[in-house]
Amino acid sequence: MISPKYSLTHYYFGTKTLLGANHVPHVVNLYFDYNCPFSARLYLKLYNSVIPDLQKKHPGRFQFIYVNVIQPWHVNSVLLNEFSLAYAKLLREKYKGDDDKDEQELFWKFSKVVFENREHFYDTSNIDLTRNEVYEQIYAVVSQNLDLGVEKDKLLSELVIRKSKEPSNEGNGATADVKYFTKYLRNTGIHVTPTVVIDGIVEDTISSGASEHDLVKAFESKL
Repeated sequence: MISPKYSLTHYYFGTKTLLGANHVPHVVNLYFDYNCPFSARLYLKLYNSVIPDLQKKHPGRFQFIYVNVIQPWHVNSVLLNEFSLAYAKLLREKYKGDDDKDEQELFWKFSKVVFENREHFYDTSNIDLTRNEVYEQIYAVVSQNLDLGVEKDKLLSELVIRKSKEPSNEGNGATADVKYFTKYLRNTGIHVTPTVVIDGIVEDTISSGASEHDLVKAFESKL
């Protein structure tokens, strides 16, 4: 399981939702890359149908956790994941578990919007843009479909690389989180997206090609 530091954003259900459960939920790690079409297909099935169905039928029995996977052969994968991690960081700093806010909901809606608009970020879609311009593009695409709940200037200031008199390789406000997830993935040995891990075991029967009905059944088989 990833660090509890990320529980306010990367965990699908907050502690309030699971508080009434009289059992420990099954932990489902979802290894997704924003630039992966198969990740998008599975994520949208889970988000739109499967997770709500499971919560309705078996309340509190599952906890889903988003794990950022960067596939470096797509440059935009790095930039999308940086954006995601910077956004999650600002959500946690702004709301700090406030009962009236739902950082989880915003983060997972953000991921939904990115996956729905993934073709904007394919290799040939923005080849003429600079790194900083891609961050601007991501904000523009997402903000057309979602109120992010954080100021544009504050979010982009976490990401934009600024010129320096001397060559610098310090990165940006997302670099620490990128390093964390990179090290985490090295330890797990998982590099294929999407990958679903239930209670610490890779579940090969769950794939992007499965129907929503079959996905629900696959999770129910773990109860």
